[in-house]
Amino acid sequence: MSYSFKLARFQLRIIFLTRRFILWLKGCDTEERQSKRQEEVSVKTAFLVDYFARKYMPSVNRLTQKQITVENPETIWQFWDNPVGQTTPDIVNASIRTVEKFKGNFKHKVLNNSTIGDYSDLPGYVFDRLKNGKMIYAHFADLLRLNLLKNHGGVWMDATLYMTDFIPKYIIDSDFFVFLTGNLTHYSYSFMQNFFIRAKKGSFLCEAWEQMGVEYWKKEYRAIDYFQHQIMFKTLVFKHPPAQKLFAEMPYVNEDEVLQFVDSLFTTFDANEWDRIKKISFLQKTTYKIPDIDIYQDTYFSKLSEGKL
Repeated sequence: MSYSFKLARFQLRIIFLTRRFILWLKGCDTEERQSKRQEEVSVKTAFLVDYFARKYMPSVNRLTQKQITVENPETIWQFWDNPVGQTTPDIVNASIRTVEKFKGNFKHKVLNNSTIGDYSDLPGYVFDRLKNGKMIYAHFADLLRLNLLKNHGGVWMDATLYMTDFIPKYIIDSDFFVFLTGNLTHYSYSFMQNFFIRAKKGSFLCEAWEQMGVEYWKKEYRAIDYFQHQIMFKTLVFKHPPAQKLFAEMPYVNEDEVLQFVDSLFTTFDANEWDRIKKISFLQKTTYKIPDIDIYQDTYFSKLSEGKL
């Protein structure tokens, strides 16, 4: 763990402890405390953007825009690998089948730990961090998706995305596209989400973002924030002029349209509501993490898992 990393973590702790001590002295009520916590998040995000810009933006400066190319056919990339002794959840199997149904002119590849080496050239130290427990699978997948798109182009989709239609033309035509956070986002400070990424081969935004990520893990042994990958993207498009220009050309779409199940996946299925949801977007974000409830029958989750919708 580098000295600058330790210093950054220490500075964040001091900032938060100081602010919370002041709140305690003032005797703020619950509503005021919640407001101040939101301010804390804003302070933390601004701090991390500045930190990533100082530490990892220099690695991007040597990159130049490559020629944009499109493989024929392009590929929709997904990744799923079960822990030892576990089987693939039904919701994941059903979601992957919808991608096969609505892949259009794309090839569809679902990679696992034994096949990623055929398509990815992530540095060895990334796998070392994962193997040694220094990096969680979520952060490994953050790097994998960008590495695949940098090398081959195409579309990355998390394995829990349930498609209801073909990918819209405006996304396919874009050199680069991600969904930005919206009103339904529970962690809006992340700025954007990476569960769906469209990047043509040669995309500067994709390559620069990947470069910042691998450079971070080259120097560090711990994550500084769960959403650091997303905040790195924010850093890139706010602090790097060429990236800022390319980002301005990207279609602006917030993720509300794909988060229609964010608070209702485990509620009773309603056919009319399902018809409404399907008209909003070509896919919906689900989860394989089941909450501690007893009854799933006749919920959206059960219907989707059964592949009946």
